[in-house]
Amino acid sequence: MFKAVLVDRDYGSVSLRNQEYLKSEYAKKNIELRLEHFTKEEELIENCKDAEALLCTGNPIISKKVIESLPKLKLVQRFGIGVNSIDLEAATRNRVTVLNMPGFCVKELATHAAALILSLLRNITYYDRKIRKFNWPKAKYYKPEDLSNLTVGLYGFGGSARELYKIIHNGFGSKFIVHDPYIDNSITGDYDIELVSFDELLKRSDILSINAPLTDETRGVFNKDAFSKMKNTAMIINIARGELINEEDLIEALENGEIRFAGLDVFQTEPLPKESKLRKMDNVVLTCHSGFYGVESEKNQIRLAKELVERAFLKNEIPTKYVANKDVIGLTDYKYIEGGI
Repeated sequence: MFKAVLVDRDYGSVSLRNQEYLKSEYAKKNIELRLEHFTKEEELIENCKDAEALLCTGNPIISKKVIESLPKLKLVQRFGIGVNSIDLEAATRNRVTVLNMPGFCVKELATHAAALILSLLRNITYYDRKIRKFNWPKAKYYKPEDLSNLTVGLYGFGGSARELYKIIHNGFGSKFIVHDPYIDNSITGDYDIELVSFDELLKRSDILSINAPLTDETRGVFNKDAFSKMKNTAMIINIARGELINEEDLIEALENGEIRFAGLDVFQTEPLPKESKLRKMDNVVLTCHSGFYGVESEKNQIRLAKELVERAFLKNEIPTKYVANKDVIGLTDYKYIEGGI
């Protein structure tokens, strides 16, 4: 029987009902799945010695030490897109294939970003807060701009950014500028966008949406210097990873009027600390890392987790689309095939 361990059962991005469903489905295919919750490297190492696969619903630290201490490990399966908590180089050196789920929730992320934009632009959350406190600030606070007259800047132009473009450009006619040094220029003909430098993105965006992965290059890129270059009427939206923004610098920029609004689904520390000043700011809308959440994305998530693990164990094959550490291809006994599932 193949051995797999889901290592962060209580993270919250995959329901216990769905975890139990996967456990029962795997069992039909001779795959034993244990549902556990570990918070430390030592716990992972101590309890996963027999694991051939680790399943991660969130971002537990799958470090070099963890990978090198689990002699039977062949797969790490993320129930999401980001793999910043996994040491990909160590995984490759130890012939461990890291799988993620690119594209499984791009529509949900884009819709969430659009909701944050519209909530801030139309003062929706501000009015809701005030009415619940028995106030009636009719036609007060910031006077809403016409979205069709605003320039939307995208930091990154992957799947969620392209879906957001469709919603806002096609729905409201806003102008779009994009900074993405890794973009395939051949796709730009399909979109009415202008590619710009990072500085231009900062200076020209009325609304700036972060749609990029967390890497050494992007970590903390939105900092004091970046905020100083933005319009004092600008809005920043983050549905990507909290660590792309220096949160202290963001708070200072909001307090000093360097930018006007922030819509945040992700944070440097999650849950957001109780003492965070962001909690008390009327010009900030906060959601709890739930941009991925939806009926269709959940179906995609569970289907991929089931099919990828089963295909790897039972057919010894893996679709390359879902391999996060591409350098591992050719180093293992798996057959890596083109296309998705």
